[in-house]
Amino acid sequence: MSSQIIFEQPLNERVRTFLRIEQLMQRFEYHIIGNNAWDTHSALITLLEITDLVARGDVKSELMKELKRQIQNLEALKEIPEIDQSHLQHFINEHRQHIDTLYELSGHPSEQIKNNEFIKSIKQRIVIPGGTCDFDLPAYHYWLSQAADSRRSTLEHWVSPFKKIYETINITMSLIRNSASSEEKCAERGFYQQQLETDQPYQLIRLQLPEDSPFYAEISAGKHRFTVRFLKLVDPQSRASQTQEDIVFKLTCCGL
Repeated sequence: MSSQIIFEQPLNERVRTFLRIEQLMQRFEYHIIGNNAWDTHSALITLLEITDLVARGDVKSELMKELKRQIQNLEALKEIPEIDQSHLQHFINEHRQHIDTLYELSGHPSEQIKNNEFIKSIKQRIVIPGGTCDFDLPAYHYWLSQAADSRRSTLEHWVSPFKKIYETINITMSLIRNSASSEEKCAERGFYQQQLETDQPYQLIRLQLPEDSPFYAEISAGKHRFTVRFLKLVDPQSRASQTQEDIVFKLTCCGL
């Protein structure tokens, strides 16, 4: 099977936040394994983004609400004899364990980062282009010159409050993404529109194209319908335009 490029469009603010945290944590995990100072710098800047995003709302509460909502919907599936009940119970138990874990998290996840004077000094300078030069932040320059393992250990300590949240997001998003099967669709002259059934709890639109496709998908979604435009970016310096070709793609409307 050829590789696919996947475009996702969240259908509510809760899933939108989960996707953003997921993407930032993946970026953090990519950079933290690097040994040079630029890897550490990129990991720390990403951690500050995670902190700001989580600080904007009660992500912990939203996660517990989503877990409870999914448990309720999973419990309803027990009435369907064709479903593997042991597999179903595994997911329910896993969700309940994550709820217990979130309950045990004390304080706000962003608290230790926001109260750290060393990190505060860095955050004040990163808004200035080139503001983290060694003559601006000698303490930061000194820390970046320390052994990679020492820097990595410090970053792991700082990110630890967000790890449980990230693990729970992985569980909830995995169920959402796998809640429906993909269907092959065709966008005539590069345009596709579909109504959303109001009695279905849709949370995410997923669209797949071959990795070597010359087109990308621009998805716009409302409460009752969504549209997809396929555009071709010939040159990043020029404006993309909608194709007039018929585009075959795979679509998944996810909801649990």
